[in-house]
Amino acid sequence: MFVDDMMERQYELESLRRSLAMLRPGAPALDREEATRLVRELQDLERQLRGLREGLERLLADAG
Repeated sequence: MFVDDMMERQYELESLRRSLAMLRPGAPALDREEATRLVRELQDLERQLRGLREGLERLLADAG
């Protein structure tokens, strides 16, 4: 179930990134480039978090 949730989250983030890419450049508030950068950063952080969780699960399995 955890893997399915993570895959769903990755799909949602990718969909958001693609939607942001279609925004008109120079739109008011958060601009397209900044929003896209933030989504990429979130994707990277979630990837790192997933790696840390997997590492902890392996450590727990080895210790048990």
